Amino acid sequence: MLTGLNDYDFIDFGCSKGGSIAYAAKAFGVPRGIGIDISPEKVEATRQAGFEAMLADARTLSAYPKAVSFVTMLDFLEHLPGISDARTCILSASEVAKDFIFIRQPWFDSDGYLMSLGLKLYWSDWRGHPNAMTSLEFHNVLSRIPNIEDFRIYGRDPILDSDHPAVHPIGSPIDQHEWKAGTHDPKPAVPFDRPVFKQIMCIAILKGSSTTLEEVEGKVPWDTVVFASGA
Repeated sequence: MLTGLNDYDFIDFGCSKGGSIAYAAKAFGVPRGIGIDISPEKVEATRQAGFEAMLADARTLSAYPKAVSFVTMLDFLEHLPGISDARTCILSASEVAKDFIFIRQPWFDSDGYLMSLGLKLYWSDWRGHPNAMTSLEFHNVLSRIPNIEDFRIYGRDPILDSDHPAVHPIGSPIDQHEWKAGTHDPKPAVPFDRPVFKQIMCIAILKGSSTTLEEVEGKVPWDTVVFASGA
């Protein structure tokens, strides 16, 4: 059983080594966050890095209603087995937080378009990313969670053409990082005629919160609103 959650400003789901805790504390101007992870090794790595962390399952926090102001999920949901687990985690976040949920992870919306050009984004071909959620899937999850009052989905860091190092030829091996000449196969030079981004970002405001979407989005960088629930 978790104890002392009410002592924290936020919970970071899937804390890994603690970098996301540091990011959220700085971005949102709060002093104290705690990470949770199901991996004892990652919890220990987070603690060794100087952050607070607990061994816990992000899907099972409904027993601690409104314990913290917000929940962050940074580069977390794509590592889950599938969308069902992601939905359960977001529902859990909507119960343990009282103000908002902040999600940011790789962009997967453009996979089909890029494949038609003989290209791919390197993170779309990782064995560690079995849950490649698109903006439509985020919409379908967020719009059906009772505790969510309002939400927006954003694109962050536009990729304008195939020269970007995040773009690989479709035949590149799996589990790669940025494309490098001489290391990876050549790729065609193609300007993109539709939006492609590095990251997707979601902000969901919870019912009863006095925090606004505009207040939260003013503290983090983004480029395009893909969908706004109040529009």
